[in-house]
Amino acid sequence: MNQDYPELQQFLAGYFNQDWVYDHEKADDVIDFFISESSEDTILEVQAELDKLMRSGKTEQELEAYLFSDIGCYYYYLSEWPDGITWLRHVVSTLKSRTPQMKNEKR
Repeated sequence: MNQDYPELQQFLAGYFNQDWVYDHEKADDVIDFFISESSEDTILEVQAELDKLMRSGKTEQELEAYLFSDIGCYYYYLSEWPDGITWLRHVVSTLKSRTPQMKNEKR
């Protein structure tokens, strides 16, 4: 378990695992699925850990290695996004914008 980003690792390694492309059509569907299955506290913790990671000062090469090797994320964001920070900002934005909506639909 990653000591610095435990909830982020659970999210990225657990939901963007090696089989995610068989379960979901696109990466945003994975984020929506995570939101639908997670508590608000977990989602907020993932957002906080994403913010912390984006402020860590890692170069793009370091961030890529960290996400793929250390965290265990199997989503190759460079196929859709110019760099890791841009994708991570999108993830945070998606979590923030869809969380209340998705939670209300579950009721």
